[in-house]
Amino acid sequence: MVQQGENLNVFSGADSVSRYFDPDNLPLLPLVELPSKLNPLRNENVRIYAKMLTAHPAQNVKALPALNMLSHEPSAASKSIVEASSGSTVLSLAMAARALYDNDDVCAYVTNKKHPNQLRLLRFFGLKVALYGGLAQQEPHDPKGIMCRLRRRAATEESICYLGQYDNDHNWKSHERWTGAQIWKQLPKVNILCATIGTGGCITGTGLYLKSKNPMVKIVGVCNVFGDPTPGPRHFPGFESSRFPWRETIDEFEDISSVDSYRMSMQLCREGIIAGPSSGEALCGLIKYLERRRVSGELPDLSDAETGEISCVFICCDLPYQYLDGYFDRLKEAEFPPIINKILLSCDQDKYSESWVLTPAQAEQMLCCSEQRKQRLRMCNRNSCRARSSCSKHRTSRARILDLRHRNDFETGHFRGSLSSPLYRLTPMLEDVFGDPDALHAVWESLKMKFDADEEMVGLRRLPVIVLCYNGETSQVATSMLRAKGYEAFSICGGFSALRESTLSQGQNGEDV
Repeated sequence: MVQQGENLNVFSGADSVSRYFDPDNLPLLPLVELPSKLNPLRNENVRIYAKMLTAHPAQNVKALPALNMLSHEPSAASKSIVEASSGSTVLSLAMAARALYDNDDVCAYVTNKKHPNQLRLLRFFGLKVALYGGLAQQEPHDPKGIMCRLRRRAATEESICYLGQYDNDHNWKSHERWTGAQIWKQLPKVNILCATIGTGGCITGTGLYLKSKNPMVKIVGVCNVFGDPTPGPRHFPGFESSRFPWRETIDEFEDISSVDSYRMSMQLCREGIIAGPSSGEALCGLIKYLERRRVSGELPDLSDAETGEISCVFICCDLPYQYLDGYFDRLKEAEFPPIINKILLSCDQDKYSESWVLTPAQAEQMLCCSEQRKQRLRMCNRNSCRARSSCSKHRTSRARILDLRHRNDFETGHFRGSLSSPLYRLTPMLEDVFGDPDALHAVWESLKMKFDADEEMVGLRRLPVIVLCYNGETSQVATSMLRAKGYEAFSICGGFSALRESTLSQGQNGEDV
């Protein structure tokens, strides 16, 4: 039973998800001041806050316009929703359409240059994906562009709903309703708002609300450098034609390179402000604007008359995880911590499974054809085996033994029917293969050379192969590699010595001489 009279942030009932997505039913999204290490102007009485729109259930800035646009278009409940977007907008539309209308018919129109991982993400969330060619980021009002084509299609096909994030006023009005109102409630002495510009909805709506409360609030828009895109924002020429009321809202523009955006995003994430590259771009743009005002001597003009402080807010739009390739593509290797034991990335990449490691008793059962004592697993040290690569004491078996031990040890004693295939440098002294990266790499290389050159020595694929080494570790590596080649291979826990001890403990100490 949920207690009444207190907001416990619990949502139940048939409409639980739709209420969970409604910002009016949620606590205010966090506003977090950055530590000094992320604020180079803290000594200048500048305080910088991150508005975490990523804390909404949809985890991105576009959740608010998606909800607002859909709630003002009830016909979307029974239509196929289409949108030219490969990221936050169409993902949010898909989630919101299900939450509000139980409509799962959403199609994302995406450039064919998009990374396969991004296409998988869209499909993971249940979206249909339609690709288009040509310019990836098209101008919203280009008559030949994807957005105008979708707009014309929705005008002629009753079954299609195109909400049109670039010219739908319910986009920017969602931020006037929620984002701006929340920031003002949380930080009424805000002096500067900074946000990146994609559709322009966030900065327009939030800025209009803040300016309605205090016309002195400065609104700084941040764009991509032309020809150097960061995912989400646009360059200014691609935004300038926007029909949103941005001209009476935005006071200044800055542009930021993708490298700086990704680097700042990574620094935010490492300090606990988990946010994607567009958020890094917003913070870079804010700092660039403040530095420019500092150099010109105008920074004090922005401060609050009572406190002497300059309170700044920048918008965190989405999370970094879907952009990880971009960080490593753009930033230098030295900016990331090193991988310890990196040599292991060049070896031992095949699958392992605990089910492939047999106990000695399981191995005996597999190797023996009968429960009769006379056909139990036995040792052999016949003189006739010493000049052969396989034991001359043949027996019918349900499996084949591949013995990787040194040839001298095989001659001293082995199990009947074993195939000797000594592994280079394998000795009883090699005790901890998995604890020594160099040893594991050397073992893997030796096994690879062996199996590539002498694959037929393993035996027919129709029989299981039990690999023996001294302690069971090298044989696990061999088993993994043989499984990748199509063999039904197994190793034995404890290796040759464990199997021998098991047979001795059961009184199977007879040897063929």
